[in-house]
Amino acid sequence: MPASDKPPRRGGTLTRASSWDPPVIDPRLTQSIGLFQFAGLVCNRLVRYRFADEASGTNDLTLAGDLAEAWEGNADARAWTFKLRHGVKWQNLPPLNGRELVATDVKACFEAYAKEGVQSFTFREIEGMETPDKHTLRVHLKTPNVLFPQNLAEPVTVIFPREVLEEDGDLKKRLIGTGPYTVKEHTRKVRIVLARNPDYFDRGRPYVNEYVILSTPDAATRLAAFRTGQSDVLWLATLAEVETVRKTNPTAVVQEYKNVLAPFGLALAQDKPPFNDVRVRRAISMAIDRQKQVDTVYEGHGIPGWGVPYIYYQDQMPTAAQLGPYWQHRPADAKKLMAEAGHGNGFETTLFYYEYFPQMTSQVQLVQQDLKKHLNVNVKITKLDYTTYYGRYVDSKWDGMAWGFQSGHAVGLDERTYHYMHSKSTKNFFRVNDPVIDELTGKLRKTPDRAEQRALTKKIVDRELDQVLRMWMPYDNGFLVFQPHLRNMAAGALRRTDGYGCPAIARLWLDK
Repeated sequence: MPASDKPPRRGGTLTRASSWDPPVIDPRLTQSIGLFQFAGLVCNRLVRYRFADEASGTNDLTLAGDLAEAWEGNADARAWTFKLRHGVKWQNLPPLNGRELVATDVKACFEAYAKEGVQSFTFREIEGMETPDKHTLRVHLKTPNVLFPQNLAEPVTVIFPREVLEEDGDLKKRLIGTGPYTVKEHTRKVRIVLARNPDYFDRGRPYVNEYVILSTPDAATRLAAFRTGQSDVLWLATLAEVETVRKTNPTAVVQEYKNVLAPFGLALAQDKPPFNDVRVRRAISMAIDRQKQVDTVYEGHGIPGWGVPYIYYQDQMPTAAQLGPYWQHRPADAKKLMAEAGHGNGFETTLFYYEYFPQMTSQVQLVQQDLKKHLNVNVKITKLDYTTYYGRYVDSKWDGMAWGFQSGHAVGLDERTYHYMHSKSTKNFFRVNDPVIDELTGKLRKTPDRAEQRALTKKIVDRELDQVLRMWMPYDNGFLVFQPHLRNMAAGALRRTDGYGCPAIARLWLDK
């Protein structure tokens, strides 16, 4: 981070060329980074994780108050009481017009989440709610969940007003909240402009007057925008890309990231033949040379791929041996296993994907080559635009394969396990349906002891790897590059400032 002996200063415009465009701006209906690269600046959550300038380290997962200033659960973790901050105002836009946020607003928001959408799974576990006074919300759960506050701290659980939903019938036309920025402009596939909210409850923040997000799906165009000063922030996957930027922008500041999970992997329609056969899933996984992807695509600067953040079950990054036999590149064993499953001659299938970054296309092609070479599986690849890809993938009715994801927003343990792998979850995009996983993830939410949580999480991870329920692929550690005039540019645990960690933007300033 560039040193500065000056106090934070207000003013200026932050601009970022983004590869994502929101498929919809209704937070009930999507977890897309296209929306949540800015929704967390417009809206707040009840609780949040510490920002980097508050945290003890990069993996500090301590909760802090956002709209709530205090909270506690009862003895069996079925009732949770939240005390709201006093004097928080909705943004001064109709139909709210700057009125005070009260407990019934949060209650109505949670009820709306429960009715429909991808977020509904989180809120359908609520049995009832009461508001003893205008600053107190008491939530009663159907079953105990010691991790419930973590779920409310996820970047996607933003608080929206019931009035907009009542007037418009949905939240697709306007996004209003209590956050540090208001939506000044949203031109689909062109740009998003956020303006400083003068009534934000965290007095003095935000520092930057406007935040402009330019819809820029082409990587070369994003690079050119940064090099010419039209964009202040750029995400890069490899050291070679960083060196290219440094040749023209020697004063650019580079933050190196160390990922604790891989958000992308090969998703299979495992509820249908042939992928409902664990032998086929294991064979496909062993046919793929993940280390080759790390070495060639990410120039050795990447992780081999796993789903649940390792910080929840062990202290060090998993070794190849810990990832189990089916993660290893064992083509001869893969071929034998495929023959045992009745597919010795291979088969044909399809794979669709969106190029989140240029290296992803290379990964998809390497997987295609490995499966053809070792198993005679012919994969027909289709590259889609972001909106089409996202809609098809989360609909979970596709056949064959997809270059799938677990939403990169998730920080909490419950979200990364129960929400992403339980058979009944609306966020179970990999279509996992395993009774052992259901039992273990359910037990985890009833376990308050940290050591026991770690042991249970390890069992979940081992089961996932053994059954190849989600086939994770290597992912870059990556680099966030930004112009030298940015100050305090840092996100919280597991989140980048330019994505789901966007609330941290309210804490940065421009020193120019």
